[in-house]
Amino acid sequence: MDHISGNEVSRVVVGVDGSEHSERAFDMALTIARRRQYSLKVITTYTEPGYEYIPPSMHGMAREQAQRDLDDVLVRAEGVEVEVSSQAIEGDAAGVLTAESSQAALVVVGKRGRSRFAGRFLGSVSASVAAYSRCPSLIVPEDRGSEEHLETQFSRLSGQRELTEFGVIPSEELDDATDFSGSVVVGVDVDVDPAELVLQAAQYAEGHDATLILVSAQPFSSSLWLPISPIYGAEIPDLRQGVATRLAEVANHVAEQTKIPVSWRFFDASPADALAGASQTAHAVVVGTRGRGGFTGLLLGSVSQAVLNRAVAPVLVIPTTSGR
Repeated sequence: MDHISGNEVSRVVVGVDGSEHSERAFDMALTIARRRQYSLKVITTYTEPGYEYIPPSMHGMAREQAQRDLDDVLVRAEGVEVEVSSQAIEGDAAGVLTAESSQAALVVVGKRGRSRFAGRFLGSVSASVAAYSRCPSLIVPEDRGSEEHLETQFSRLSGQRELTEFGVIPSEELDDATDFSGSVVVGVDVDVDPAELVLQAAQYAEGHDATLILVSAQPFSSSLWLPISPIYGAEIPDLRQGVATRLAEVANHVAEQTKIPVSWRFFDASPADALAGASQTAHAVVVGTRGRGGFTGLLLGSVSQAVLNRAVAPVLVIPTTSGR
């Protein structure tokens, strides 16, 4: 598995806009390009004022500012053995990055641009790139530590439950099944074929010296199921046996094709709660863009939007088909 996406392009594209978010996105893109021996293309966009008359002194100001944003961030690549190119392009950032994705193995973008709420809510550019990119996209939030106060306050106001409040059935005995440190977490909907998604997640994890954990979740309190609330070590209810068996099958299949440890965890929770909770400690969270319910209807339903909005770790979004 030599490529993040299924094509033969060996280029990482990153969008920058002079914000702290885009600086962190650039740093992650540079690291990935170096580790995979890919080239890196740095893109910023600008729009000229749409007035009928523009004073001569204002001609080209937007482009000049865009070029300064590029120059500032390119300094961070000095001394790194990566082939780096850059371009300031006039146009809409989301549209430009989506177009560039057709010639990239990965597109990296900050979760938000210049905004005082940058760390918490999904921006229009990152949302559009996640939804329409032709290759995998990595949505990068601010540094986790810098968001701790805002995240805590928001959770308190929203009544969001902590992951520790949910029951969990892990594939192995764990001291803390809610600790995902050193791991890449991939959200799995066992009702569709997750092979493509999980294999690419494994590749990403392998490239970052991380383990891979498959996470699936369904709330036992749902009206679709009996109101059973399991605790650690409890017997898996018959209604969930099929899910656990399927997770084990997928994990075993992936383990045979990668060098990294692969395990799974099944939570008594909503998919959004499970992945958002996992992002508190995970190296990254991986989701797909197509399918049915839970993790896979990315940006098509409230659950999937919540995952991108609430995750405090980078989210790798992989274009997938429904498998139906």
